[in-house]
Amino acid sequence: MSERPAATWTTRHVHAALATALAAVLAVTGCAPEPEAEPPPPSTGTSPPNTLARVDVGDALTVTAAVDQVVDERALVVRDVDLADRSLLVLTRQSVEATPPQLLSVEGTVVRFSYRRLAARHHLTDPAAYRTFEGQKALVASQVTVWR
Repeated sequence: MSERPAATWTTRHVHAALATALAAVLAVTGCAPEPEAEPPPPSTGTSPPNTLARVDVGDALTVTAAVDQVVDERALVVRDVDLADRSLLVLTRQSVEATPPQLLSVEGTVVRFSYRRLAARHHLTDPAAYRTFEGQKALVASQVTVWR
């Protein structure tokens, strides 16, 4: 009769124990329910989302907003809660017949406003009327729809 060395029995027992433990882990984790996704944390901001904060200079943008002020024949300010400071300077290629508080839809390109750079092209008059917009994002309109 031949006896097996004690190390063989120990190795066999270790292998059996590991296989049993692995089977138990797989059985428990394989049968566990899927973890549920946690809801996103509540927003800590108190202001509404800002459309202009999400776009860069050169991006196309379409906004629908109320006319707040007609600055020049080809420049007006629109107001909406989804805009930075609730207003946006809109520069048009031709005059737009709209008065406050008419609703407009404007499609165009976002630019960084510079009176010196844009005055001639858009026939802007009084530089003082544009000081608050200097360096801010503005919209150069390619299409304007006045809702009557």
